[in-house]
Amino acid sequence: MKGHRYEYKVLVEYLNPEERGVVPHLTLEEHQESLTRIIGDVFSHLPESIPEGWEVNSHNITFSRNTMIISVLLRRPLAE
Repeated sequence: MKGHRYEYKVLVEYLNPEERGVVPHLTLEEHQESLTRIIGDVFSHLPESIPEGWEVNSHNITFSRNTMIISVLLRRPLAE
């Protein structure tokens, strides 16, 4: 193996609630629906954020305090 055959980069989006200190309670159905809608909105504009020649390799959604962090790992083949 001659090393990595791909170049990588990461797209990250940070989403904060409109009210400071609001932490979603994922056991509440209304919060689940709201988060699903927000994630859908982010991923609906994702193709516009990916430069030509790059593809999605993986993604992750996590929370840190009251901030939702969506990260998308992109890759493209290295020029030979």
